[in-house]
Amino acid sequence: MKNILEGKAYGICVVALSFIVAVIALIRYLLWAPAHNTTNFLVVAALVIGIIINVIVVFKDEDILLVALTACYSFAVFRHLADQVGSFVDAFQGINMFGDATQVGNIISIAIIMGASVLLAIISGFVKREK
Repeated sequence: MKNILEGKAYGICVVALSFIVAVIALIRYLLWAPAHNTTNFLVVAALVIGIIINVIVVFKDEDILLVALTACYSFAVFRHLADQVGSFVDAFQGINMFGDATQVGNIISIAIIMGASVLLAIISGFVKREK
């Protein structure tokens, strides 16, 4: 572990935090989505690919990897929200027709966690990661 962190600056902590938040988002999504028949393979794939890229960034610091990381996490959050637009419509209309209005809180909480991983990935591009 000491060899991995040798030569790394405080920015690697932001990368690691982004990884942790993305794993939490993936677990939260995988616990919620199958129970409500809303699992989207693209959301899961984008999060998993982003997590893999996040691990690679710890060992090989490249700016293009951070762009890909941010793109993966961003795609996941926006695809998740786009898939659940029917539930938002139902919540605004006060009916259950296109989705499940009772799940809007869960949808938003998952999106906030995914959004935090996007924000941390963006921040990690602007902080020093190598000494």
